[in-house]
Amino acid sequence: NPLRIGCEVFGIDLSKDVAKETVDLIKLDVTRHRLLVFRNQKNISPERHLEIGKWFGDIESTFYDHPKSPLRDIFRVSNDRTEGCTNVGRTGWHIDGSFQEAPFSHSLYHIISVPEKGTTSFAPLTEIIESLSSERREYWERLWMVSNRRAGPLHPLIYTHPESQKPVLCFHLGMTEGFILDYNTKEAKELSDRQS
Repeated sequence: NPLRIGCEVFGIDLSKDVAKETVDLIKLDVTRHRLLVFRNQKNISPERHLEIGKWFGDIESTFYDHPKSPLRDIFRVSNDRTEGCTNVGRTGWHIDGSFQEAPFSHSLYHIISVPEKGTTSFAPLTEIIESLSSERREYWERLWMVSNRRAGPLHPLIYTHPESQKPVLCFHLGMTEGFILDYNTKEAKELSDRQS
């Protein structure tokens, strides 16, 4: 199926050593296209998966740990509870790491078996922001999301991505305690569900 966001990469076997120049191009392409798909990467060991992840910075583990995770820093997801953590991300649209003090700058997935039912979708966050009316965007730029996990870190709804320097959204529809308008000002106020 053709991709609607991002691009597909051909001719690179990620299970083998990749030249530094190629790694630099991959990092540049991730920043430019936001999503890269490398199909049929079957022989990636858990250790290699983490090596690839380190191309983009320090590995950040989530608080989930499944007995079948081959390494602590690999978050194993499955639709079978004996194989991995289930119902992950099913509480609503979100970005990965919104419950952390700093949302993840990148996420790396090694998908072994793609389910036939259900969907994982990727949305063009910058374009969503740029399509807002100026009034709506100004309002969203004043909103802060309060996570309902890990003592409720606060994040601006719209923030600048650390790599691309483009505006993106920080949200998790299923792990949000609420929103604060004009956080860190005298006019700051928590919004009701109806207001947000």
